[in-house]
Amino acid sequence: MQTRQKNIFPEDILSHQEKPSLSGEWFGKWALITGASAGIGVAFAEELASGGTKLVLTARRKDRLEALARRLTETCKVSAEVFSADLADPSAPEKIFAFTKEKGIAIDLLINNAGFGHTANSPRLKNNACSTWYT
Repeated sequence: MQTRQKNIFPEDILSHQEKPSLSGEWFGKWALITGASAGIGVAFAEELASGGTKLVLTARRKDRLEALARRLTETCKVSAEVFSADLADPSAPEKIFAFTKEKGIAIDLLINNAGFGHTANSPRLKNNACSTWYT
C-alpha cells in the first residue's frame, strides 16, 4: 500500500497573524481587479477589501460583480465600483480607463486576473515597451 505524502500549505506553517498580506500597504488606495467575478479574482477582492483598499471590479458577469461589491461594501466598509467588460474585446481596457477617469478614480494597483493563454510562441516586448503604459 502506497502512502500519500501530505501537501504543506502556508496555513499549515504560519499562524494567521504571521501570514503575508496584500492588504496593509494598499489601505485607502484604489485597486482594479479584472476577472473579479469568481475564483482568484474574488479572493483578491476579499483580501484587499479586508485591509481597507477601495476596489474597481471588472469581469463579464455584472450580476456577480454587483453582489460581490455589495457584500464587500457592507462587511469591509470600503468603496467598490463595478464595470462589466469582456477583456477579449480590444476596446475593453480603454472603456475601463474611461470609467475610472469619469469617476475620478486613479488606480494604484492592478490585479490583472482575466485573460487567456496560447500555447504557441508569443512575440517578445522590446526593452521598456511597457513603460509607455504608465505615462
